[in-house]
Amino acid sequence: MKKFTTLSLVASVALSTSLYADTLSEAFANSKFKGELKTVYTKSNFDPGTPSLPANEDDSVLAVGGSLNVITGSFYGLKLGGTFQASSVVSDTDHNGIFANDMDVSGAVLSESYLDYSLSKTNLKIGRQFIFTPLLSSSIDGKSSESIIKDSFEAYILSNTDIPNTTLVAGYVDKYQGKTNGDRDVSKFNDFQDGAYTLYVKNTSIKNLTLQAQYLDEDGVTNATDKNAFYFQADYALGAHLLSAQYLSSEDKTQASDAQDGTMYGLKAMGPLGIDKLGYIVAFNSSTDKKAPVYTGAGAGTSDTPFTAIPVNGGGISTRADTDTLVGGIIVPIAGTTTIPYVGKSFSSTHPLGDVTAMGAMFMYPVNKNFSIKVNFEHVSIEKIAKENADTARIYLSYKF
Repeated sequence: MKKFTTLSLVASVALSTSLYADTLSEAFANSKFKGELKTVYTKSNFDPGTPSLPANEDDSVLAVGGSLNVITGSFYGLKLGGTFQASSVVSDTDHNGIFANDMDVSGAVLSESYLDYSLSKTNLKIGRQFIFTPLLSSSIDGKSSESIIKDSFEAYILSNTDIPNTTLVAGYVDKYQGKTNGDRDVSKFNDFQDGAYTLYVKNTSIKNLTLQAQYLDEDGVTNATDKNAFYFQADYALGAHLLSAQYLSSEDKTQASDAQDGTMYGLKAMGPLGIDKLGYIVAFNSSTDKKAPVYTGAGAGTSDTPFTAIPVNGGGISTRADTDTLVGGIIVPIAGTTTIPYVGKSFSSTHPLGDVTAMGAMFMYPVNKNFSIKVNFEHVSIEKIAKENADTARIYLSYKF
């Protein structure tokens, strides 16, 4: 009997080991790969007015690179994933350092390396990963934060969808990898403050209405570097039109004692014009505190959170203290292409920059399902400080596989 029990145990272990091996082998065999090859050219004549830097010198960067992503099949709910990114600067005349934290980077980095575990309607993702939420976000394709190298986080992200029509996300961020290290090289994963906590909720229970809310709390290395922010957004679909409202409040203790609490409101509408296939988009933001700028959160992608973030320079202008911003554009689809001319103005009687006016255009052409071309041009004039108007152009070529 004892011999039989022992043999049964050995057989069971051998069988389960064989089954696990087969299942694990299938998980790796079912791995999915995807990637992107990208070329970006950007040029700007912005003069920061720094005496030690060349005056009236255009800055430009031509860079090539891309990314390769792999994620395994499921092994009892567990997946492994990773994304490798690389960039190489072909030509560089970045005299004034305008692109130092954005496009001017050569090197490679493993930006994603994570464990992904799912059980029923709960998911846990641990490790290096891209994150896309209003207050915690990596750079976003198609937005001003877009570049060859995305920024990334080392984090623990727990999400759940047990409540009907509701997504709950809780997260802790430990480290952060920027798009560059500021010195033309890739950034390493460095400690992010003393850690940051976030809670995000999205609900679609009411027909045609989507609600989002998020809280972010950054524990500073010292009390003088603590930051936190709260965000709320409501989107209502009215026929073919989308009406949106947003609210953002923040506390940033790195600012002066009387300029730490910022608040911003926003409204946006977009939809068809009723003339052929033309569409429209119009947005308004108001930063109401007289001295405090608004902190939009962690990661390059949060520069695109304000509704009035412009396609090249983002939302830095509209988040200034005591500033009202209005942006409008026309969506023109022609023969498979999309062109969006736009204009925006930011009003501030108290900020050192004064009023800021921007106008430009976006052109997008999907050559086929894998290859696309996008061109952005933006002209910006600043009422005070800057001596000359600034023009910035960007050309993106992307091949996804």
